[in-house]
Amino acid sequence: MTIRPAWLLALTLVAPLGAGCDGDTATDGGTDAAPGDAGPVEPASLAHCSFETAPPTGGAGGTVSAGALSAGVAESFIDVPLGTAVGSYTARAESFGNQGFIPRPDNRRTLLANAFAPSVGLETIPRIRALALRAGGETVVIMKVDLSLSYQGFVHDVEAALGPEYSGKVIIAASHSHSSFGNYTGHSGMKVGFGDLRGTVYGAMIDQLTATARAAIDALEPARIGFSLNAGFDPDNRVNRDRRSENNELAGGSFDDAQLFVIRVDTAGGAPMAMLPVFGMHGIIHDADNTIVSTDAPGGLERVLEESFDREVLVMHLQGAGGDVSPAGMGSTDCAGARVCTDFARAETIGHYALAEVRAAWEAAGADMQAEVALEMLTRTIPLGPDWRTFSIRDGALTYAEFDGRRVADGRVYGDDGRLLSPIDEFNAPHGAALCGAGDDLGLRLPRALLPGTDDLFEYSYYNCLKVDQIVNVLSSIVDVPFEPTPLCETTTTTVSALRIGEWMIATLPGEPVTLLRDHVQTLSPMPPERTIVVGYAQDHGGYLLRPEDWLSGGYEPSISFWGPLEGEYVAEQLAAVMRLATTPEREDGNAGGIGHPVVARVTDDIPLDDAPLRGTVPSAAPEYLLAHRFQTLTTVQPPATVRRIENVFFTWIGDDPLRGTPRVVLEREVAPGDFEPVRRRSGRPVQDGDLLLTWTPNPILREAGVPRTHYYTVELQVASPLGMPGLESLPARRGFPLGRYRFRVTHRNYDVASDPFEVVPATLEASVERAGADATITLGVLNAAGYRLLDMSGARSNQLVPLRGATIVATIPGGGEPQTLTADDQGRVTVTAPAGTTVTLTDEYDNTVTVTL
Repeated sequence: MTIRPAWLLALTLVAPLGAGCDGDTATDGGTDAAPGDAGPVEPASLAHCSFETAPPTGGAGGTVSAGALSAGVAESFIDVPLGTAVGSYTARAESFGNQGFIPRPDNRRTLLANAFAPSVGLETIPRIRALALRAGGETVVIMKVDLSLSYQGFVHDVEAALGPEYSGKVIIAASHSHSSFGNYTGHSGMKVGFGDLRGTVYGAMIDQLTATARAAIDALEPARIGFSLNAGFDPDNRVNRDRRSENNELAGGSFDDAQLFVIRVDTAGGAPMAMLPVFGMHGIIHDADNTIVSTDAPGGLERVLEESFDREVLVMHLQGAGGDVSPAGMGSTDCAGARVCTDFARAETIGHYALAEVRAAWEAAGADMQAEVALEMLTRTIPLGPDWRTFSIRDGALTYAEFDGRRVADGRVYGDDGRLLSPIDEFNAPHGAALCGAGDDLGLRLPRALLPGTDDLFEYSYYNCLKVDQIVNVLSSIVDVPFEPTPLCETTTTTVSALRIGEWMIATLPGEPVTLLRDHVQTLSPMPPERTIVVGYAQDHGGYLLRPEDWLSGGYEPSISFWGPLEGEYVAEQLAAVMRLATTPEREDGNAGGIGHPVVARVTDDIPLDDAPLRGTVPSAAPEYLLAHRFQTLTTVQPPATVRRIENVFFTWIGDDPLRGTPRVVLEREVAPGDFEPVRRRSGRPVQDGDLLLTWTPNPILREAGVPRTHYYTVELQVASPLGMPGLESLPARRGFPLGRYRFRVTHRNYDVASDPFEVVPATLEASVERAGADATITLGVLNAAGYRLLDMSGARSNQLVPLRGATIVATIPGGGEPQTLTADDQGRVTVTAPAGTTVTLTDEYDNTVTVTL
């Protein structure tokens, strides 16, 4: 999640309203407790919260034994309404947009998103992916959902829906796309970036997660599993890169998550079933101004990997240490000066840059495939605040002084020996604190909310910490989300899991682990570090997870946490305890050592639905306003009869209220007169997103009492070969989109509709001529300023002139004899020797042509 506190400051919250991470802590060199005794202090009350204890771990009481492995896979689309908030960025709240920070495509407001920017379309449809494993009487399900955050409510509700035997047996991780849906978390601290919890969204998510998990379980068949580690992944930082310079001194330099783990699952006969690459990378290619739903960088990776197989293989990227790691990739389309525009193509470049290394790790994982494994998984809900005594780490060497809210800190953070002093008295926040950061990192200091005695601690993250109980009312008014009394209930617990598969360990962290904390978890594991796979953004989300010295170093990451410098390492140590249980011969009850998890009441949205008597029809003319990518003006609703390659083609129809479901669009090709079939990628998947953009326009934009609304939907296709098109997989081959007749097919639970057919014809190439004596040098390329597809990774923006690098060109001069076959250079240039004024036609290997005068 991304909060920009300086923007809060600009709106309403205006004032005045160096040691190593080696685990050493000062015990004899000094204490950090303040003198004096104000009397007994009790932790803040949680009487306003409701908690529910999970049932015993499924299968507890038995013995772990190796058994024949079975595996099953399933995937589905997340089906929640357009108009749901787009999560992750607080800047998408109206208070920011109305101030001009984040321009929106129009002034629409939905009852689901409320004050947050509503989703207005789809680029890549968020998925739910599931891998079920069974061996020795144990069945577990690993799931990944294309959302920014996981939520412990998901885990407990899905396990309950599957049955008591699955208690503690389900992992739900998130992709961390910052352009996916919101309105699904009951964690009030996270609602400032996701909007309020909506029953319409949450209920649909639970139903779909449960159905996908069941489908994977139902698909179980004999299988084999293998693992590999590339510890030097992406040395040139083309896939991911370090984004946290504040911990460079602690880390010994600038490092990102260079550990690439790959889990490979094949059928017993050797056919690939699942590929799970694990490494950290934020999903932040698209910024807060994007409200078209996208799976962002992780989705770009998965889509490219999917199309490296000749069959449907489940590709499920899991986050590793993504907390301090950004996506890299290559900027691919230029949005300068354009509204409703984002660089969708850049996400795909991440997949191309990662492809060779991930495939090599996949092959390495196949070197030692196991058909029989010991399998055990445990899940535990652990306490967090408000009891300061909970946060005792490093065998008790680091603790907090009591949270009394009054004591003034002594200002001593490190002892003379360079080690942290304990007990820590600076973090004195009975209800938790947030928006922490050193110096001018955040630019937000509210005297009444500051931690007492931290005014002089400019270089530490304590300096900007704001006590949660002092800021929730202001935050509530800004984002229009209600908060319960503090401490916020979901900040008081979190959920961790450990899954042993043979000699390997999968350990989950409920938030955004930075690389130093991930490394520490691996040292705590009962398995060797190189066999311990840490999955972040899984089971819950409480913010960033850092070691104490790292948290104190400032920067952005400490701003999204609630219980100060000890929280991250405390969670790591609690996870280590669960990992140790997963390696014993007994099947323990992981929940026995935990506590209850918060229960958030399901809400009923009671949102009225618009009548849609015209759904499934095509309007006779385009309405005055239709939203499209790059704010293109659309004057027709049907595709034209012919469309040139590289150009864009649109189709608009009248659909249903989005609360009744999202339409799905598939590109179809005519295979016989009047007979159309879906266009399929190499993997066998139909072309229905990524290459297609879907936007939604209600008319009127704002709901008006007694005024009927019409819901228009528009699909856009740039006519470049889809990702994974058989025989056309290279980027230059995108200008070779197969010729023929096509149409858009729309399906919805309440209607079906198809566009008029359109014929794809060759592109007209761009050409410029320069003469030098008898020679004419012709630069050839393709150009679509409104394009959004990836066409080039050699320096050109894909919606600017893309040279025909290395293309085979046939030059034909009327009456000039046999055509010449030429090879373009790396700038798309060919040279023709002919007199000035000669007309020449140049044709590339895909029959795209241009005629020029030399």
